[in-house]
Amino acid sequence: MKKQQKKVTYQTEEQKEMLHFLIVLVVIVLFVVGVYFISKMFVMDKSLFEISYNNGAINTERAIVGTMLNRPEKEYYVLVYDEKASNAVYYSAISTNYTQNQEKALKVYHVDLGNVLNQDYYVGENGTSNPKAGKVSDFKFKNLTLLYVKNGKVEKYIEDEENIKKELAVTKKKNS
Repeated sequence: MKKQQKKVTYQTEEQKEMLHFLIVLVVIVLFVVGVYFISKMFVMDKSLFEISYNNGAINTERAIVGTMLNRPEKEYYVLVYDEKASNAVYYSAISTNYTQNQEKALKVYHVDLGNVLNQDYYVGENGTSNPKAGKVSDFKFKNLTLLYVKNGKVEKYIEDEENIKKELAVTKKKNS
């Protein structure tokens, strides 16, 4: 009669701990997946595997400081202000009035200084702006600024609200 030989495997403590870790990890992943499917079935009125998509929209009226000098038009305005400021609706209305009523109105882009991507360029009302900035990294804006950009270069830099209203005033009305 032949003797049966037992295969003996030896595991180190690290291997045992790693096996334990993997088992716990698989259990946690299975638990999370289970909770997801259970909540999908009971909490929502949609079917289990229905996926909904939200169509994104690109807002061509908005820009960030880093891209405001390379817009597709040759001439345009850039209105720079904090959209959460108390006068933000008023500033937006000035530009809307201009674009909707001015014959041959130039495009007006809006730059939100409250946007995380633009915050480095915001110095506040008491800060020192930089109207002579030649490149984007040198820009510093107060609460409200209007730029007239022609061929990728800033031709006018206006910070005073009254002067901005004059610049964006409707001089020649559109034909109705």
